[in-house]
Amino acid sequence: MLVLSAALPIMGHANTDYFKCQTEAGTVFSQFPCNKNATEQTVTHSTPRHQGPKEDYSKQLTELEKENKRNSINMQIRSTKHKVVMLKRERSAKTLAEEQRLERLMSDDERKSLKKEVRVNIKDIERRYTQRIKETEQKLARLEKSLAKFQ
Repeated sequence: MLVLSAALPIMGHANTDYFKCQTEAGTVFSQFPCNKNATEQTVTHSTPRHQGPKEDYSKQLTELEKENKRNSINMQIRSTKHKVVMLKRERSAKTLAEEQRLERLMSDDERKSLKKEVRVNIKDIERRYTQRIKETEQKLARLEKSLAKFQ
């Protein structure tokens, strides 16, 4: 273990020498001498004297986080609005289907009993979908309120 830890600093600076050779194809750089005229070169390391500017990026990061949160909330709002539209469309389709049941050819007694059943079904449809739409619109209001916090 001690041998490995002692070898690590050496491994970090290994292979800093290279050879530069002039050939017919042009200048060639290699780890090994290319020909008799190869010149050995050394790569030198230096520590930079100048430090970069010390800026505080926390404000920019906070703004980016707020922007991401706003985008996320806007996507949820868009999705929720779409859900409200879809619920209203479903409610209309089901109500229409119930009303179309009355348009069939039938006797007056059948029509009278069917009319009561259709009214009950339409009320039930309205009640169920109105509740679901109301809940979704409340969720939408909460999302818009949370979005206002990030504006």
